[in-house]
Amino acid sequence: MIGRGEDVDELVAQLRGGIHRILAAPRRTGKSTVCQAAIARLAGDGLYTVSLSLFELTSTASLAERMVQRTLANRGALARLIERVRAGGEIVLKGAALTLSVKARAELGEAVELALNPSLVARDPRAALLSALRLLQAIADRDDRPLVLFIDELQEIANGDYSDGQQILKELREILARSPRVTCLFAGSVEHLMRDLFTNRQRALYGFGGFHDLSPITTQEWHDGLSARFAEDRVQADPDALERIVTAGRTHPRCTMLIAQQAHVAIVEEDSRRLDLAGAERGYQGAMAAERARHADGLLDARRLGPGALRVLTNLAHRTPTYRQIEPKTARRALDALATAGIVSRGTGRGEWAITDPLFADYLGTVLPHP
Repeated sequence: MIGRGEDVDELVAQLRGGIHRILAAPRRTGKSTVCQAAIARLAGDGLYTVSLSLFELTSTASLAERMVQRTLANRGALARLIERVRAGGEIVLKGAALTLSVKARAELGEAVELALNPSLVARDPRAALLSALRLLQAIADRDDRPLVLFIDELQEIANGDYSDGQQILKELREILARSPRVTCLFAGSVEHLMRDLFTNRQRALYGFGGFHDLSPITTQEWHDGLSARFAEDRVQADPDALERIVTAGRTHPRCTMLIAQQAHVAIVEEDSRRLDLAGAERGYQGAMAAERARHADGLLDARRLGPGALRVLTNLAHRTPTYRQIEPKTARRALDALATAGIVSRGTGRGEWAITDPLFADYLGTVLPHP
């Protein structure tokens, strides 16, 4: 990672100290990568860890099943037994395997059975999820190990395909509040939804942990980091080439790295070991070409949100006032819909908004007529 070391260090220290943390940042800005790096370091230090992404898990049943599996995976022998059972279907346990499963059930309760027999989860997903949540504290207590639970895209519980997201969040809060050896790291890419979940007094998770804001990556950190990356392949990058890459990417982590990667491809194709300004420009053009299909899909998604959303997006793409030629109420609704879709995000100033992906903003500037 470039420019994120202090974020990882801070998260590791806080989670190790039992402090719940929350990260809310737009997609593709390095949020999940920072969280995963912190979790990996804690696991390397001997803590138990459980990592889940609600973009992958879209139902109560799948969340419960994966949580049990990831929790028991902290015990190597038990994890291997579960893999054997699941791979072989309905098999009869015997010998050492039977002894291990009986011991695990006695120590950790009924949740172990959910891993050995996933059909039980489908019968009552809500009860299975409650058992999975209780298992976190049970295994931490039994093995005398602190456990860190990382849930990415948490807002999907309240906003996704869960039968009663608010009730699930209430039960999650109640169980985790009684789990002193479990520390939580929650992340989400829809910032206004995440902040509502934890700062709205009417929400079940109100006050459950503090927010960690990702520190901005400075221009110097980008120059140093990219220069080191190119040097790994024995490529010398000119300062003006690095500046072009960082400026074109507007310090957005994914966009900046994509431009750098495309610039590297360009000079490799030329069998060159020097990146100059022309090579950096080819990197930018290559990145725009690589993203063209995704950008077209993004514009289609914005059109589906209605004419108000398209008008706001046009204003933002051309850097004109957000509310130009649109009623304030319509603009606010459009901004909320665009933010929920991950297309726009709040700026640093009051009332400021921006298109989250700068390359997408460049694309829109070329295909949407100036207002």
